[in-house]
Amino acid sequence: MIRLGLSDEDKRMVVARYVADHAIRHVVIIAPSRFRLDAIDVPSHEHVEWSEVILYKFYYRLLQSIDRNTLIVVNECLRTQDRNDLTYNCIRNYLQQTPHQIVFQYMPILDRVEDFAILLDFDTRSRWKREKLDRAHLSGLDLHIEERAPSFTAIHVAAGRKLRSVYAREKRRLIDSIGLRDPHTIPRTLHLMAGHVKASSVERGVAYVCRNKRFNLPDHVTYREFAEPRPRTVFEFCHNTIDMADFLAVTRQATVPALVSDLRVDAWYFDKYCAWSANVRAAYDLLRVA
Repeated sequence: MIRLGLSDEDKRMVVARYVADHAIRHVVIIAPSRFRLDAIDVPSHEHVEWSEVILYKFYYRLLQSIDRNTLIVVNECLRTQDRNDLTYNCIRNYLQQTPHQIVFQYMPILDRVEDFAILLDFDTRSRWKREKLDRAHLSGLDLHIEERAPSFTAIHVAAGRKLRSVYAREKRRLIDSIGLRDPHTIPRTLHLMAGHVKASSVERGVAYVCRNKRFNLPDHVTYREFAEPRPRTVFEFCHNTIDMADFLAVTRQATVPALVSDLRVDAWYFDKYCAWSANVRAAYDLLRVA
């Protein structure tokens, strides 16, 4: 079974109900550390950290101990778009040992609609692993969806003439010197420059999320730090969509306000995440047939 968009409280209830209905003796919860499902109301359970799934000390023990009375909970494990990722392969091997699995994911994709195929592989014993995601694969799937596609709203901030001039020179320098380096270095660096104009526009009493704490502003956390379900305004966008997916899984906010300067790179990031939100909605459109 796959459950999308649930809160931690709802996830705990689903697990407890499944254990009671299926006489489960032990629950194995696989999740990144920030998405541990503590306080599960079941007789016996253990957590396996996402980064440790492939370690021998877990891998062989779990292959031997997981049986038909074990429930495996795969929680927020959509971490890469590589369907053949080694950690995914290990999880699928665990899932082959038992008919009982629950796949929890807050957002249905990382970036593209096709990313849902990874969750489908977890739930179907990799039946369609060698095929592209197709609507026909969803027939009969035990799927429940709480739709969480976000809406991004811009809070416009004007950059001064001096900053625009510095920005133009830095953009030219980055382009001329990029060579064989990662081209994403350019937008990453330029987006940080836009923080100088945003720092003077933050509002007292508003919580923000940012890439780092270089401005030492109050009530700012980074994308790797936040842990409480509290809505936040984007001070600057993260570069990778997985960080935004994690951010939304914690804050659970439907509307995401963002400071957006009139520097071109800010518009680029804002447009990028609006397009990402459209992809999330397209995934929901596909999954409604299941």
